[in-house]
Amino acid sequence: MPWEEIVKTALVGTERSQLSEESLEQLQALGIDVNANTSQVILKAAAVYSRMQKAGRFLPEWKKKLPKAAPKDKTPICNAKAIKYLSLMMNGTHEAALPEFMLHLVLHNKRLPIEKLPELFDRCKGQKNLWSILAPTIGKQGEWLIEQNQEWHHLLLQPKTDDWETSSNNERKSLIRFLRQTRPQKAIEHLQSTWSTENLPTKIAFLQTLHIGLSKKDEPFLETCLDDRRKDVRKLAASLLARIDDSDFVQRMLERVKNLMSVKKRADKKIKLEITLPENYDDAMIRDGIDPSLQWFKGGIRASRLGQMLVAIPPNKWNSFFKTSANDVVDIFVRSEWGELLVQAMMEATALHKDEEWMEVLLLFWIKNHNAQRWQNLKPDRLIDQLSPIVFNKVTIQGMTSNTGLLDEHAPITRLLKNSDHPWDEALTLLVLKNLKSWLSNEATRYWNGWHYRNILKKAAYRSTPTLYDLLNKNLPEESKIWSSWEREIEDFLNTLKFRQEMIKTISAKG
Repeated sequence: MPWEEIVKTALVGTERSQLSEESLEQLQALGIDVNANTSQVILKAAAVYSRMQKAGRFLPEWKKKLPKAAPKDKTPICNAKAIKYLSLMMNGTHEAALPEFMLHLVLHNKRLPIEKLPELFDRCKGQKNLWSILAPTIGKQGEWLIEQNQEWHHLLLQPKTDDWETSSNNERKSLIRFLRQTRPQKAIEHLQSTWSTENLPTKIAFLQTLHIGLSKKDEPFLETCLDDRRKDVRKLAASLLARIDDSDFVQRMLERVKNLMSVKKRADKKIKLEITLPENYDDAMIRDGIDPSLQWFKGGIRASRLGQMLVAIPPNKWNSFFKTSANDVVDIFVRSEWGELLVQAMMEATALHKDEEWMEVLLLFWIKNHNAQRWQNLKPDRLIDQLSPIVFNKVTIQGMTSNTGLLDEHAPITRLLKNSDHPWDEALTLLVLKNLKSWLSNEATRYWNGWHYRNILKKAAYRSTPTLYDLLNKNLPEESKIWSSWEREIEDFLNTLKFRQEMIKTISAKG
């Protein structure tokens, strides 16, 4: 369609620009007299095309081979009412409930209608986590649809080729990700065949996929990566080796730290831990990813070297070393001269190794001691990011039970409630709302000192169990002096719960 050429000619003038022969032929085919004055041709063409743009246009002719028809899928499509809820969320109404919608489709063996999939596939480009919840709901027809658009091919792990030597970098990355879930050692064989010729960004990209299916069998290849001349490669390989509990790498780190420890029994039979910071470093330490000049935590360079070693060691190794529980080990570390360093290193190590026993112990320690001056520099961010739903609810409920008053804006429990995306247990939901209602009914004199509860309510709206709606909607503190300042937030919270409750009910309905 010569619309752009028509606009250009109209703008610059017919003396400086003329329509091409191809455009004139297209205009003549539409019944326009192309032998008339050029200005008249432009005006008539503009009038015709403006109407065509409103009404539609001719689609380009498809000259390629037609694809095979979409396969049949026995999984039933969710009902029309559920699709209405989906449309509302896709248009911005309670959009945060979309993952829950997908989850309940899977739970009730339903799939999405194919006409909704193109927009959702496009959204996956900007929302990295969306595909993982969308994939189980698209069915065979959804997979077929992805095959028809090259821009969506990256969504499926199934690579287009298994020819390692001739594939592009993107194709090889796709192949490695796929193989790590199906034949992990075949992926290692491919990497070994060309490793010496790869540049730094490619090596890093490949190593970042090896957490998938990571096992003891990967150790020989990762050990060779420790000999790489680039520090970034060595550090990433060391991080992967640290996740293999029985690797030689972990044992080397453990022996280094043991040699710096002196364990004695006090008169009260408690263990006294003395630590000698590493005076020097050698090539073997550098090979294992230890940066001798890194200021990792307060205490100086030598303390930071010790911290880097500790992070690489699975926390449960200290249970075995001291022959006691994680809680008792933390107590031993806390009584050490270097307690702050040891506790922070354990937080980092626990996040790396995802040890749930240690997660619970360390978070409860942080909650209990965060106001003490000695522990104000602790940074539990990575630990919080790796929390499991079980540990999140267990720790938060314990924290809420021991706190009967208004949660402080900067308290650890407030941080967990505001920042975690885990579902809330019924007990946690009831505790949080009881706490808020109590404050509004009995203690609140100014609305601003509970301002942070507004963000907690927004999180609770999508994380609380929606079946609690009827219970939570009772005994609202409407007589509170500041109820008018909170009425809208509480109403929004309850409306969201109601929306989710009805959405789930609709998905589970037959037909």
